[in-house]
Amino acid sequence: MAADAGTPETRARVVVAPRSLVSLVGVALAAVLLVSLVYATRGILVQVLVAVVLAMALEPLVQLFERRGAHHGQAVGITFALAALGLAAFAYLLVPPLVHEVTSFGHHAPDLLQKLTRGHGRLGFLERRFHIVEHTHTWISQHGAAVFSGPVVHAAGGLLRTGGAVVAVAFLTLFVALGGRKWFDAFLEVVPEGSRERWRSAGSGVAEAVGGYVAGNILISIVAGAVTTLILVATHVPYPVPLGLVVALLDLIPLVGATLAAVVVAAVALTKGVPTTVIVVVSMFVYQKVENHTLSPLVYHRTVQLSPLAITVSVAAGAEIGGIVGALLAIPVAGAIKVTARELLAWRRGDPPQRAVRRSRRRLPRAA
Repeated sequence: MAADAGTPETRARVVVAPRSLVSLVGVALAAVLLVSLVYATRGILVQVLVAVVLAMALEPLVQLFERRGAHHGQAVGITFALAALGLAAFAYLLVPPLVHEVTSFGHHAPDLLQKLTRGHGRLGFLERRFHIVEHTHTWISQHGAAVFSGPVVHAAGGLLRTGGAVVAVAFLTLFVALGGRKWFDAFLEVVPEGSRERWRSAGSGVAEAVGGYVAGNILISIVAGAVTTLILVATHVPYPVPLGLVVALLDLIPLVGATLAAVVVAAVALTKGVPTTVIVVVSMFVYQKVENHTLSPLVYHRTVQLSPLAITVSVAAGAEIGGIVGALLAIPVAGAIKVTARELLAWRRGDPPQRAVRRSRRRLPRAA
């Protein structure tokens, strides 16, 4: 008689070859090493990512100079020279008033401290009600003045690291702008010939989305700074131009940048009184509503084409992963992912590359 289906004679055996086990362990170890390497070099990887995004943002200006007759190296040089002049102008307008205020505070610090000790002046209530001077003296006598050395050294080190990172990102951006096209073309040479056009389409779409978003976001920030400057000039708040530059810089940060800018401007506006501060804050609030409901959706729709929910989730995830830098890069990265996913779906459906589809749509005659 034939053996039953469940007997050991007919039961299928699963045999795992030692070579397969070795391969599995090797792949697992390679994955762990790769993750460890990425984590160990996360600082430089973030700098490279920032440089790539900035290079994509400068690419439209580089192409403009190339259409004017300059070769690629000259176009990149002119673009970076203009960017350097812009940063120098930004520093010239922002740093001197800041240095003046710090110097003025240093000159008036002894007088302010004496008034505070006697309970006079605007901050005299701190001494009259809370005896802050006595508490400060007691705390310093217990802990010693050396307790301040640690935070000061840490702040100085953080400032030096930030300055070094800025210089490194600037050079990386220059190198990416100079050689990015050649690197991408070399990558396309490795890709199978049948899929090169699709890879080229995906790369062009990512560059357009990232560069367009960054350029549009910078334009929105410039508008926010200009509007804030006009508001401060109209209300006679001191240092309107430097504060407008601060607002333009903070407005680059999605979601929270406008709030931080309003806090900074309101703190300075308090020197002119509460009514002036209310007018300034309300004016900035009205403009922010216009920006959130008109300017920003227009930029996002024409560049990354992301929904408000996707933008919010992307910024929150980016801020959780990389802080301020992560929040700044979240929307461009999300736009790049969307372009890549769209190209991948087109490949799975057998559709032509999206770049070719866009070109064909542009060539279609308009209806009368």
